[in-house]
Amino acid sequence: MNFSNAYRPAARALALLTPLAGLLLFWSGPAAALYAEVKPAPKVGAACIARVSILAPKLATCPAAEAKLRIWCPNGQMFEGAIENGGPPTAIARSLCNMTQVP
Repeated sequence: MNFSNAYRPAARALALLTPLAGLLLFWSGPAAALYAEVKPAPKVGAACIARVSILAPKLATCPAAEAKLRIWCPNGQMFEGAIENGGPPTAIARSLCNMTQVP
C-alpha cells in the first residue's frame, strides 16, 4: 500500500505554515511592538513635557508630546513609544536597552 499520497496535503500545509509561524514569532517581541529607536538620539531630557525619571544609572525616561514616552539607554540608544498605563515598567526599559538587570 502506498501511504505517500495520504501525507502530501499535510506536508504541503506544514511547508506553507512554517515560514509564517517564524515570521510571527520574530515580530511578536513586546518591546519591539510598541517602541521605535530614534536616530540620532537627542540629549537626555530634550522635548520632555515633565520631569525625567532615572530608573538606573544612565537609564532615563520622560513623557514627551502626544502621549509618548522616551527611554534613554546607557549605550546611547533612545526609544520612543506610546505611554500605556503611565509608562513602561522597568522590565520593558531593560529589554529595550538589552540590559540583563537594573540595580
